[in-house]
Amino acid sequence: MNGRVPLARKNLFQDRRRASLAVAGVAASLVLVLVLEGIFAGAMQQVSAYMRGSPADVFVAQEGVRTMHMTQSALPPSAVDAVASVEGVAWAEGLRYTNSIVDSARGQRITYVLGYDVATGRGGPRRLAAGQPPGPGDALVDEAVAEELDIELGDTVTIMGTAFRVSGTSVDGTNIVNTTVYVRTEDFEQLRGDNVAYVLVGAEPGVEPDLLARRIQTAVTGTTAQTRGEFARQEASVVRDMVADVMLIMTVIGFLTALAVIGLTLFTATLGKLREYGIVKALGAPPGRLAATVAGQAAWSVALGLLVAVAAAAGLGAAIGALTPNVVVLIQPSAVLRTGIGAVIVGALGALLPLRRVLRADPATAFRRAS
Repeated sequence: MNGRVPLARKNLFQDRRRASLAVAGVAASLVLVLVLEGIFAGAMQQVSAYMRGSPADVFVAQEGVRTMHMTQSALPPSAVDAVASVEGVAWAEGLRYTNSIVDSARGQRITYVLGYDVATGRGGPRRLAAGQPPGPGDALVDEAVAEELDIELGDTVTIMGTAFRVSGTSVDGTNIVNTTVYVRTEDFEQLRGDNVAYVLVGAEPGVEPDLLARRIQTAVTGTTAQTRGEFARQEASVVRDMVADVMLIMTVIGFLTALAVIGLTLFTATLGKLREYGIVKALGAPPGRLAATVAGQAAWSVALGLLVAVAAAAGLGAAIGALTPNVVVLIQPSAVLRTGIGAVIVGALGALLPLRRVLRADPATAFRRAS
């Protein structure tokens, strides 16, 4: 093994400019895959941020409703008391919700509007970036949209067709799909009625959320009860289903590009060293040794290309996040592993064509050229 690797490395890196171009080409194609997966993973994290950060152990919605995105849920106000009376419930609180537009002098954005009880804060944002919770006629907007639309504290924005004063900004409420705005329950009721969309439920100590969700759904008719984790997974799956085909197509394009780059690199490098391969073959090198040398060249190209791609994707992701705050590029270890495995497969396929030329090289022809 120690005799095989140096030969593969020397063949590939003898012409350093060509080797650098090969590694850069492989890296560029893998960066495409990593960044796309990073944007996808970031979107999944953002779209379920409200659920994952909620203090509620169980979310209760209208029967058949399992998400917030692209759905409507309506429960009577009495549902809050009905849920609160279920054994194992520590607290229950209604959450008002609708889709709307946040409109400012600089533009507009599709938004979730959440009406919550400011006194408890359970249905509101986990943290404020600036300002204070909404008072009468006030609203909280997400800091990313405030920056995007140049909204400052004290400015007036239009939500649900009504003017609201911006009392503060929240965090983790904007994604590539929409943003989130918070208003007081009382203001929401005046505009859209007293129905609640969801009931947030806290479990008593020692009560498992799964068990509590089953109890609520059995006791309160016309509802669907889910744990916080399940609700977040359902929300993320909606966006995942919307973009899964596009992600698959772009990933395949990235790997096909890598295959073409690796194949072309190995093929040209092998043709340039065909005489040397013929000499090695004449000296008694078995086919396995020659195959290992070609595979070694592929491995070096893929390994270095992957390292450069990971570093470049991380840098590009940070740049995208700085320039576009509502887009998060999350480079996960699992994505790097999947991309690495895919790159190894692509490298193996790319080595097949030059390997055929090496195995068919005529040693006598190599010596005649030398003489």
